[in-house]
Amino acid sequence: MNKKDQMTVENFVSTGMELETLYSCFPDFSKEEIAEIYNNYKANQHEAVDGHTMSINCS
Repeated sequence: MNKKDQMTVENFVSTGMELETLYSCFPDFSKEEIAEIYNNYKANQHEAVDGHTMSINCS
């Protein structure tokens, strides 16, 4: 999987898409690669929740 593909999967994860749905959306990629991107993103989000982020509502 190239960098552009990884970024695309990560963007889908950022919208709240679950792992099983990602598998369905990206059947050409291995489940291991998708799971790695998903888990890395979720781990980074968890670290960010510990008070190191800023939330802005632009609505």
